[in-house]
Formats: sequence, structure tokens, C-alpha cells
Amino acid sequence: MEVELKLLLPPGSPQWELGRLTFLGPLSRVQTQALGNAYFDTPQLALRQRDMGLRIRRRGEDQEQTLKTAGQVAGGLHARPEYNTPVSGATPELARFPDTLWTVEDRDAIQGALAVQFHTDFERQQGELTLADGTRVELALDRGVIRAGQSSESIAELELELVDGEASALLPLARALMTELPLRLGLDSKAARGYRLAGLAPQPAVVSEVADTPALLLAAWQRNEERLLAGEGSAAAPLARQLVALAAQLPVESADWLRYLAAELSAASEPEAVLLEAIRDRRYGLCQLSGLAGVLA
Repeated sequence: MEVELKLLLPPGSPQWELGRLTFLGPLSRVQTQALGNAYFDTPQLALRQRDMGLRIRRRGEDQEQTLKTAGQVAGGLHARPEYNTPVSGATPELARFPDTLWTVEDRDAIQGALAVQFHTDFERQQGELTLADGTRVELALDRGVIRAGQSSESIAELELELVDGEASALLPLARALMTELPLRLGLDSKAARGYRLAGLAPQPAVVSEVADTPALLLAAWQRNEERLLAGEGSAAAPLARQLVALAAQLPVESADWLRYLAAELSAASEPEAVLLEAIRDRRYGLCQLSGLAGVLA
């Protein structure tokens, strides 16, 4: 089971090194490598329909195939079963994965129809951190691009992957990072973004309703944030209402700043610019993290 917390850097943020994060303690297993990833599915999206993601990752001369199956996402916390095996050629070999994932007939039908749908290529700086309680976390700073045909999107994210310990330890670590850097929670995986970029999945709709639970409010915040940054100005009004509703469930410090941001979004003629400025403020990610803590409590 892969358990990770995905944190996003603001658009256009400058390059920085993992090694600068000395306040976290020394990192071990530090390395930088170029990773090339080809994502596969059938023309009928048989894997997508099963909520599976399949890729071949290249590290220099080495190749590894990975299959991720259905899991859960809460805020930026992602938990999904993951299977990794070596692969020798340019096409995945599904027979190397556990037989319990599908029938032999389904597996062979999918195998015969697999084709590359999109690519993600990025440089990864990574290192392992051991926390005071013994929890081990891998930090991976990824910068690069998602490519599908002639279309592309940038990748700029920091992933905190649990190596050993309890998932709850990721939240105080994220808080320490967000205190130093303008990070926010990441809702979508690289694969989900790639499917949309390739035109194989619809763009998400603006969430217009205001729910009454922290989980749904946080999810709406993240989705409407993404739509607003994509240029959908219609996301601004519901986002402002959702921030006010979430503020009522958060500690006072976070609540006050969220209400301020909601008022700015409501009054702005260019709400995209207001949001872009807000996500460069460290309080933005810290408020999201408070919301996630409420979801997991």
C-alpha cells in the first residue's frame, strides 16, 4: 500500500534543493535522477474503468512497471495499493502482477490492446528522513512535464511517502514544510492529470454546492481552486462560499484568514489573480492542512 501526501508548489516558483530543508534534520539516501514514464491503457480505457493506473518508468538503463489500483484520497493524502516488478521491453507484462487482480481472460484481453496514452518526464530530487518517533518518510521533489500529443502541463510538486510508521506522522511534517515554503495540498495524481490532458477523461466540473462536512468542503476547495487556476472564473463564487463554510469548522487563526480570502475572491474582478497571489502565501497551505486534520480526526 502506497501512502503519500502530495504538496504542490505555486506556478512559476523558483528552483530549490531538498538539501535546503535543514530544519527537518539530515536526509539520507539523497539522489537526483531523471525519470521517464509512459502510461498505458487500451483504446477502450479498460484500466481506467477499473480505477487502475499502469506505467513503465525508466531510470537510466533500468525499467520498472507499476500498477496502482483503486484507493482513497482525502485532501492531499493518497493511499493506493501498488505493485512494482521489473520489465524487459517497451510494453508492460501484466502476467507479472498478481493473478488476483483480474481473470486470466480479462488480463490477456487487456494485454493485447495496451498502448501508450501519455508521458510524464521529470527530474526527481529525493531523500529519506527519519523523524524523532522513528517514522521514515521519503521526500521526492518533482519538476517536469506531462505530455499528451501536442499538449503539455508542468509538474511541480513535493511528495511525502510513508516508508515506515503511521500516516498521521505526515501531517506535522507537512506543517513544518508549509511553515517554510508556500505549498498547498495536491488533489490529483499525475496519472489523473495525464488522462485529462490526453482527452481520455473529462475536465472536472466546478463544485457549486456548499456541503456540511469538512471532507466535502476541502474537496470542493481543491477542485474549485484547480478550475479557477485553469481560467474558469465561475468557480470563484462557490469557492468563496465554501471557504466561509469551512472557516466555521477550523481554528480561529485559519478561520480569519479564510474569511479574508473569501471576501477578496467575492469582490475581485479577476479572481484568478487573487487566488494566484493567495497560494504564494504560506497561510494558504496551512489552512488546507487544518482542514485535512479535521477530515482525519
